[in-house]
Amino acid sequence: MSAAEERRSRVESRAVDARDDLPPDLDRLRAVETYLRLQLAAVQARIAELEDGRPARAAGPAVGWTLQLLPSPAGASPRGYLHRETCFIRGGRPLSREQARLVLAMPDVTACDACGPEKGL
Repeated sequence: MSAAEERRSRVESRAVDARDDLPPDLDRLRAVETYLRLQLAAVQARIAELEDGRPARAAGPAVGWTLQLLPSPAGASPRGYLHRETCFIRGGRPLSREQARLVLAMPDVTACDACGPEKGL
């Protein structure tokens, strides 16, 4: 057995069923699903950027909101704050209007009191 095959075998033997880490209720599962869709879109955009040699964001939707994810205790679902792109609280993942609407509907996401991102959605 090659060294690479041996490493892969060790990793696979330690792998845990991903369902053990999922929240039990539908609302939080939907929140995880939306988050993973956003992550997948970001990965696909980066792949396209690397394959084409040009930024994928140039052709994408206009960005006007950001999602700030905050750390949460182990076992708890992540908390997030939706901001306008112009909010003085910087950082977070850029979102389109449609993504911002979806994210704001999540149970663990709160609209920023300072910038009022829900206006215009």
